Amino acid sequence: MTGTATLVAAAVVLAVLVFALWLVWTANRLDKLHLRCAAARAILEEQALRRAVAAQELATSGALDIASAVLLSDAAAAAREADRDGRWQAESDLTSALHLVVLPDSGPEVAELADASRRLTMARRIHNDVATSTVALRGRRLVRWLHLGGHAPAPQMIGFDDRVRF
Repeated sequence: MTGTATLVAAAVVLAVLVFALWLVWTANRLDKLHLRCAAARAILEEQALRRAVAAQELATSGALDIASAVLLSDAAAAAREADRDGRWQAESDLTSALHLVVLPDSGPEVAELADASRRLTMARRIHNDVATSTVALRGRRLVRWLHLGGHAPAPQMIGFDDRVRF
C-alpha cells in the first residue's frame, strides 16, 4: 500500500469515527433532553397541584366572601380532579377564577397562593424551554433520518393562562 492510499484510508477511518462519536453524543443529548422534559413536566404538574391546593385552602379559610369562596373552591376542585387531557384548561379556569375574586391584601393563605402561582409560572416556562430544545434537536435532518429519537413521543408545549397578579 502506498503512502497516499494509507493516508486516504486513515482519513476515511477518522471521518467514520468522528461521525460515530457525533451520533453517540447526539443520541445521548437527546435522551437527556427527553429525561429533563419528563422531569420538568412532573414538576409542572406538582406545582399546578400545589396552586390548586393553596387556592382551595384560601377558599375554605373564611377570608373570602361566600360567592368568591364557592367560585374559587369549585375552580380549585376542578383543577385538582382534572384528567391529563383537561388539566391545563382547568388551570386556566382556576387562573380566571383567581382574577375574578377579590383577594385579601395579606394572610398566610394569600402568601402561599402567590408563591404557588409564581412557582407554577416558572415551572411552565422551564418545561417549555426544555421541550423547545428537545423538539429543535429532534427536528434536525440527520437526527430524523437516523431515528435518533427512537420511539419516544415528541414533547408538547404546555400552554395555559397563568398570569400572576399578587
